[in-house]
Amino acid sequence: MKILITPRPFYEKGLDIVSDLRKKGYEVLVNDTGKRYSKEQLFELVQDADAILTGNDPIDAEVLSRANHLKVISKYGVGLDNIDIDYCEKHGIVVRKALGANSISVAESAMMMILTSLRKYYVLCHNSKQNIEKRIMGHEAKGKTLGILGLGAIGKNVARYAHAFEMNVVGYDPYVRQDQVESYISLKSFEEVIKESDVLTLHLPLLESTHNIINAEAIKMMKDNAILVNTARGGLIDSQALLDALKEGKLSFVSEDVELKERPEELIQMENYNITPHAASFTIESDQNTMHIAVENILNELEG
Repeated sequence: MKILITPRPFYEKGLDIVSDLRKKGYEVLVNDTGKRYSKEQLFELVQDADAILTGNDPIDAEVLSRANHLKVISKYGVGLDNIDIDYCEKHGIVVRKALGANSISVAESAMMMILTSLRKYYVLCHNSKQNIEKRIMGHEAKGKTLGILGLGAIGKNVARYAHAFEMNVVGYDPYVRQDQVESYISLKSFEEVIKESDVLTLHLPLLESTHNIINAEAIKMMKDNAILVNTARGGLIDSQALLDALKEGKLSFVSEDVELKERPEELIQMENYNITPHAASFTIESDQNTMHIAVENILNELEG
């Protein structure tokens, strides 16, 4: 059976895993191009694949319709918005994600962004590199209310870190009950979390129901001078509403870890906005965890 592996880290740091698969008798095609496959390349590569291990490649119906032998798709990560789940369900293709593999890395990044936003660390660093010796007043985390939208593994880890900093933690997740979270997390409605948060952090999947969940109406409900942190997906926030809120001073600071193409240049250049290129999960530990879990998911289906 043939396994197509598209994420570039496998060729850079996972060749031992690829070697093990080949010893098991699998034909393995690993991306050694140094760049993401084009859609046209995927059309050809998926034709005889029994399994696809994918990162952010567009695995849509157009690609999937060429995969005549496909049994399983394993995500190198947890977000499935690049995969046509409906098509897979209709055609009996199993889809798995690497649950928990990067939860520590992303949660640590989110907590770092919360603290640096409170202390205006990005602005201080930028000024200092311009030889501007200007001290700026920030805020302590202690006593502030952190609102968490999405209480999966990442959201729960962020809550744990915030609790250690003596923050008040409120959260919203329609699939989580109060008895499923630690006592220091107070579950509330979406509107209550939005209104009460000094800092709001997003840990939601990008679905039709969550697309632009933070829009002009939601931002209007937020506290004046609140901080917004997003290490999930750019599509959770309306770009224009975000730009307007920063221009008007409604929000004091926004930190995001999303793909740069998801945000307009005017927003990226705002002084009270910071962005990193969707790299929150990029740690050696997370990489290895994700590789192993993603491969395990394939083997569990193929060897069942």
